[in-house]
Amino acid sequence: MAVRTETDETPRAAPVRRSWGVRDVSARTASLTPAVGWYLLFFLIPLIWMIRVSFASLQNFHLHYVWSTSAYRHLVDDPLVVELLKRSLLLAFAVTVITFVIGFPAAWILARQPPARRNLILVLMIIPWWSSYIVRVFAWQMSFGYQGIFNEFLIWTGLSNQPVHLFEFGWFGVVLAEVNLYLPLMIIPLYMSLERLDPDLLRAAASLGAGPVRVVRKVVLPLVTPGIIAGVIFVFMPMTGEFIAPNLVGGPGQILYGNQIQAQFGVTYNWPYGSALAVLLLLMLIVFLIGVRVVGGYATRNLRQA
Repeated sequence: MAVRTETDETPRAAPVRRSWGVRDVSARTASLTPAVGWYLLFFLIPLIWMIRVSFASLQNFHLHYVWSTSAYRHLVDDPLVVELLKRSLLLAFAVTVITFVIGFPAAWILARQPPARRNLILVLMIIPWWSSYIVRVFAWQMSFGYQGIFNEFLIWTGLSNQPVHLFEFGWFGVVLAEVNLYLPLMIIPLYMSLERLDPDLLRAAASLGAGPVRVVRKVVLPLVTPGIIAGVIFVFMPMTGEFIAPNLVGGPGQILYGNQIQAQFGVTYNWPYGSALAVLLLLMLIVFLIGVRVVGGYATRNLRQA
């Protein structure tokens, strides 16, 4: 009778590779159906319809669904379009830069807080977003408007004899209001990137003789570039079509590109021209997204090699 020794090799079964069956594919398809349906119904179909309306013709306030380029010819011939685009892009750029300058140190400090305090700060920062956008704009007016709490305090303390218009009815007031509204959208993605940053990397860089500026440039910025890109996209893109806050805070003198689009649909009822304006802005934002992706990758490579 053969005796089994420890040196005998026990045959092992080959690992079984699971193949996706019909049920698995059906389950995955069923789980994606609500999201795809929502995307088609509330985004893709309205977008296609808007593009189609931009090629329609308006006669006696009635839409005629013929193929016409009159709205785009009007867009090219309208000198106001370029001026409003410059204003909107300048405002979006200013708000994006200011929110980044304020948001990066804030996100850095937030990421270094104990978990309990960090969660409390995040909740306090997100709470204003539970209210409507218009409510937050009116809250800004109640705080810093002509008869707001800030001006009442200045008059009550004798620091000023009349209300200060610094925070309202001007470019500066619009920028401050927009920074206040969009700052959390910059801080949160920056915080998410900085929170995952390994502190040992910073200590290792410092132990090798790198100063604070070099540590930030060589270690921190390349690792948090995705958060920077996300924050820039979250702030810059909606800012290009902004029209509510400039109307309420800036007054009639702060007309932007978004106001022009809104006026075509809600005042003049020139839907083809409004759709053409929106299509132009959409194309510009697509180019912006591609540019941000290219510049982000290029900047990350250069920062690591510098």
